[in-house]
Amino acid sequence: MLTEQQCNLIERSLNEDVEPRKVAAYLCLHMGLMLSEVSALRWRDIDLKAGTVSIAHIIGRPKGSDAVRVAEFLPTDDPRVLPMAPELQEYLQQARPLYKSEDCFVMTGGTEVPAFYPMQNVLTNICNKYHVAETLSAMDLRNAFIRRRIQAGVDLYSLCTYVGIKQPNVLAKRFAEYLSADLSSVAGSTAPLPSEAQPRHMNLLILGAGSQGHVVRETAEAIGIFEKIAFLDDNLELPGVLDTLSNYRNYLEAFPVAFVAIGDNQLRRTLIERLEQAGFIVPVLRHPTATISPTAKAGAGTIFEAKTIVNASVNIGKGVILASASIVDHGATVGDYVHLAAGAMVQKGAKVPDGTKVSSGTIY
Repeated sequence: MLTEQQCNLIERSLNEDVEPRKVAAYLCLHMGLMLSEVSALRWRDIDLKAGTVSIAHIIGRPKGSDAVRVAEFLPTDDPRVLPMAPELQEYLQQARPLYKSEDCFVMTGGTEVPAFYPMQNVLTNICNKYHVAETLSAMDLRNAFIRRRIQAGVDLYSLCTYVGIKQPNVLAKRFAEYLSADLSSVAGSTAPLPSEAQPRHMNLLILGAGSQGHVVRETAEAIGIFEKIAFLDDNLELPGVLDTLSNYRNYLEAFPVAFVAIGDNQLRRTLIERLEQAGFIVPVLRHPTATISPTAKAGAGTIFEAKTIVNASVNIGKGVILASASIVDHGATVGDYVHLAAGAMVQKGAKVPDGTKVSSGTIY
C-alpha cells in the first residue's frame, strides 16, 4: 500500500508537465477510479461547474487472439455521478486546454477509443524518476484513495458506493489494517453528531413530491448510487416530504445532491439556479433502460426517464425532462428547461426553444 510520502511524490510528478495520461492518473489517485473507468472517461463526462464526474462507460478487452491489443468501449454495469473535491476541480480546470472537444478521451486527449494500458508508461517513468516503489499501477492509485478516505473517517457504505464496490466486507478485509473499532462510541450518547463531524453521504434531495417527483425517485433508485432519497414540497401532507421548498438550504450537508422534479418549466429553472448558487450538486439522471448516444450532450438537472431514446450528436440543455419513451433524433437541439412529455418525438435536426412543452405523442 502506498504511503503518504509516496502519494505526495506521485502527486508532485502529476503536476509537472501535465498531459492527458497524467490527468487520468490524477483522477485515479483523487477519485479511486478503476483503470477501465478512467480509460473510458471523456471530457463531456466532467462537469466542472457542478463539480461532478459521470461514470457511464468502461474500456474492456474482448476475448480472442487480439485481446491484449484491442479495446472495447462498453456501458458500465455501475453508472454513477460522483462529486469531486475542490482541488481536483482546480486541477481539471487548468488541464482543460489539453482537450479540443467534449468528445476527447481524458486518457489521450483524442477522440479514438484508447488502448487499454496507455497510462502505464507514465506511471513507470514516475517510478524510475522518483523511486516511488518497485512498480506502480492504476490499482495502486485507487487503493491509495480508498486508504486515505478510510483514514479520513468516511464510512464504508458511502465509500463503497463512491468507488463502485457493492460489498463493504470487501473493503473491510482488504483495508483491515487501517480500520479500528471505537467501542466507546457505540456505548456513548445516541444524540446525532454535530454536522461538521459527519461525513457527506450520497443522499439525494428531490424538490417536488408530485407525480414527476416519484418518477425522479424511481429513476434514482434504479441508478442505485444514492443512500437516501427525500422530498421537499409545499404540501407537507405528501409522503416522504421533509420540509417546504423554500427551506432547501437547510439540507445541504445531509443531502449534497439535489434535483428539481417540477413540470413547470419556469419554476424548475428558478429552483435549479438557486440550488446551484447554494452549492448543491445538480446531476444528470439517466434511467438504466434509456438509450443515450455517447455523442449526446446534456446539461445539469436533466432527466432521461425509462425507455428514452436519444440519438447521435444531440445537444440537450439544462433542466430538461425527457419523459418515458420520448425520442430525440440525430442532430437535434433541445433548449434549456424543455419538457418532452411521454412519447413525444423531436425530429432529426430540429431545434426546440428554451422553455418549450412538447405534448405527449407530438412530433416536433
